[in-house]
Amino acid sequence: MSLCQQRLLVSFVFTLTTFGIGAMSAPALAQTNNYPNKTITLITPFGAGSPFDSLGRVFAERLSKNLKTSVVIENATGGQAMVATKKVLNSPADGYTLFFTSNGLATTPIVIKDAGYTLDDFTPIAPLGQAPYILFASASVKATDIPTLMKELKERGKAMNHGVLGTSHLGLILAKKISATAGGDPYQEISYRSSPEMIRALLADDIQLMATTYSIAGQHLKDGKIKAIGVVAREKSLRMPELQTFIEAGYPDLYTDVWAALYTKKQTPKEIIEILRKASAEVVAEPSFQEAMKPTGSEAWNMTVDKMQAAFEAEAKSFAQAIEKFNLKLN
Repeated sequence: MSLCQQRLLVSFVFTLTTFGIGAMSAPALAQTNNYPNKTITLITPFGAGSPFDSLGRVFAERLSKNLKTSVVIENATGGQAMVATKKVLNSPADGYTLFFTSNGLATTPIVIKDAGYTLDDFTPIAPLGQAPYILFASASVKATDIPTLMKELKERGKAMNHGVLGTSHLGLILAKKISATAGGDPYQEISYRSSPEMIRALLADDIQLMATTYSIAGQHLKDGKIKAIGVVAREKSLRMPELQTFIEAGYPDLYTDVWAALYTKKQTPKEIIEILRKASAEVVAEPSFQEAMKPTGSEAWNMTVDKMQAAFEAEAKSFAQAIEKFNLKLN
């Protein structure tokens, strides 16, 4: 091959490479530059009208204003959140289908071995809120705070029942941890299909303990029909700031984080992720958003995206350890 032919070949290859890449990346670049230019859908496993669904709608309304495009909620319930998860995974990674989810994103792959995804398949956008759980007791329980409850559980735990949601593995593990920490004969965990059903059981003294949010049990507390023992979350509840957490009482492992957060598929372009993170952070920081959260039972969650992700990874590890420790058979 002559020197002239070699130069022509190099020039031809360079042209193909340059314009081939340009042809592939131009649409993606245009998509990023014009983002968003159509409706954004937040897929969620929460049922319509549920506390976190209400939070999502409050958030979507404000995100829509920030991004100047329509943002809608799509409820995809069932399958321990797998229906919603798969919908997101099967959607294009273009920033128009986002995942508004909670703890199950980290824990479901541990329970369902063939879930088909891990937490690493998603990129966090923003922590939206938390729902600090409070441990409530029926009127028959003598204890009025954490120390006296732990003493009572040790003395007569076998005669007590702890209500848990059948769909909440975290609630079951928390109940197991409280009983094991107190010592003595363990109480019985009774499973319920919904929080309203469980609160009715507490009022009837069919169960003596249950952990739930203030928004669900607060009115019964005001009426003097039940007692608030302590907060089973890392931080105090803004609704009951005077109530001690189990961590403050000297029980560092007795908490469960119940959170809601926004995610997207991992392959989503970084430029779009940054647009979403900035817009979401602005919404979450708005005093009006934090005020609008209160009726939903959620509270502000002051955490960076990186710290949030680290907390979820730690939660998944702790969850797996608890399953092994208590020899739980979850499905």
